[in-house]
Amino acid sequence: MHGAVDSQYVLDSQGYAYSLMKRRTRSWLRLTLLLLLVGGVYLVMRGFEQQFVYAPSAFIRKSPRQAKLSFDNIALVTDDGVTIQGWFVPAHAPEETSETNASPPTLLFFHGAVGNISDYIEKIHLLHDMGLDVFTVDYHGYGQSGGAPSESGLTSDALAAYFYLTEKRHAKPERVYLYGEDLGAAVAIDLATRVKAAGLITEGASASVIEKIEDAWPLIPWQFLLRNKFDSLTKIRDVHIPILIIHSADDEVVSLNDSRRLCALANEPKELVEIHGSHRDAFVHSFDLYYDKVSHFINDQPKSKTTDSVSSTQTAPPPSKEPVP
Repeated sequence: MHGAVDSQYVLDSQGYAYSLMKRRTRSWLRLTLLLLLVGGVYLVMRGFEQQFVYAPSAFIRKSPRQAKLSFDNIALVTDDGVTIQGWFVPAHAPEETSETNASPPTLLFFHGAVGNISDYIEKIHLLHDMGLDVFTVDYHGYGQSGGAPSESGLTSDALAAYFYLTEKRHAKPERVYLYGEDLGAAVAIDLATRVKAAGLITEGASASVIEKIEDAWPLIPWQFLLRNKFDSLTKIRDVHIPILIIHSADDEVVSLNDSRRLCALANEPKELVEIHGSHRDAFVHSFDLYYDKVSHFINDQPKSKTTDSVSSTQTAPPPSKEPVP
């Protein structure tokens, strides 16, 4: 009798243990599936973010040499150890002589989100023709540069380019102008909060990348997920050098209102110039106005406005890293 009871007890105990094990297994399975789902959604969002913000190309379609420009091919190592490529296009070829002994102003140009530096050769040529030394670099993951693009990576690229000019080319900060087009405007604005410069020019600037993504995919807490915010609306308040803001009223990619909002928050002296034409070629359609405004901004800038211009938070130069010609 006791043996039968004991056997039944053992069977009941085994059944209970088996049932408990099944429930725990189901719970772990649900948790695993939930984590896989969350991870999958996160990866999809990351992929969407990268495709939304960046459109790099590795193909160099045209070099300055093909555009009849003298240039130096420059390789820089950024503070995160990535090698990026750039072009330094002097105002005067080595065999040419300047009409004056004064060094020309230097323009540090940051290109847009699409393509690479070779897609902006016409802009570089035009800026060179204004009598400027022009330096431009490809960001992480663009052109022949290494790495993958990110906001922190582009910040590193900008700082490496700036300190190459001031430390290796001995360009004086009060003669260095920062110019950013499209995504490059956000890069230039950020750099202007970190270093000394003579002035800042933006063209076709977006007020905030995070705003654009939030508009495209609402109801998602992007502020906690995004690595690429490019919040120029916040940063431009900390820029304390003359600013020229250029934007096309016909821009089909970035609304003119973005530049109006940036201008409203920018410190004096500042100017908003409305031109006409598409996002990429407005400077051609409004050539005379564009040329006059940019040339005047750089060449006729009062020295009292630029020489003592200091940004709110200065960044010290990184340890010396020799450029590779």
